[in-house]
Amino acid sequence: MKPGAMEDFLSGADPWLIAKAMVTNAVIVTHEAYNPEIRRKFLIPNVCQHFNVTYINAFELLHALEAEFALAA
Repeated sequence: MKPGAMEDFLSGADPWLIAKAMVTNAVIVTHEAYNPEIRRKFLIPNVCQHFNVTYINAFELLHALEAEFALAA
């Protein structure tokens, strides 16, 4: 990782969300994609994968919730 990447990650809310998901068996919703090659920052999916936390993207959430969008006339 680049210098400072760990400090940047730990200074935000992402580690708290992942920790909460770990202890409550929750699912994280993120627009980030898993990328094991990235070295500039910690991505939510990479951390989730490491700690066996389930994550999905917003479109998967909408599909799981069977969301429907209607145009008002």
